[in-house]
Amino acid sequence: MSLGPVRSHLRHATASAHGRVDALLPDGVSKHRDYAAYLRAMHRFVATSALPDGARDRYLPLLSDDLHTLGIVGEAAPADAEPTDRYERLGWAYVFEGSSLGARLLLRQASALGFDGRAGARYLNEHAASSGWPDLLRQLEDATPDAGQLDRLVAASHRAFAAVEAALRDALRVEKEGTE
Repeated sequence: MSLGPVRSHLRHATASAHGRVDALLPDGVSKHRDYAAYLRAMHRFVATSALPDGARDRYLPLLSDDLHTLGIVGEAAPADAEPTDRYERLGWAYVFEGSSLGARLLLRQASALGFDGRAGARYLNEHAASSGWPDLLRQLEDATPDAGQLDRLVAASHRAFAAVEAALRDALRVEKEGTE
């Protein structure tokens, strides 16, 4: 399978899961409360999920610093075991590295709130500039999954979207309770 069909298949197969995540922050992070919830959620996701090699070590300190800037203590959580299956790893990477595209828009919104790559938006600044997405696209182009491997790739992407959704729902609840 070439890149087009694998990528198109993933995009189509995960569209509803992606839509559910996007619907949780319909206005992005244009409000301080939404930005705080986003950072809480990404901290949890990065800390606990099966991310691409080195992503946890690269991004978790930045998220912790951003949360600290907002006066929030990041909750430490044990990380899930790294998947050994190539297609499982690619599925999680598809969701995480794909989020770097949205990070570009969110970075502009965080900047409007007064945060930047030096304070408060270090994670977004780094993630938006990452080469992870083009690297992942090359890996997908090189992949030639059979039907079972493609099913594992899609299932892993769904698990990753579900993890983001759960983390964001919880973070939005915490932020809402904190302002009531």
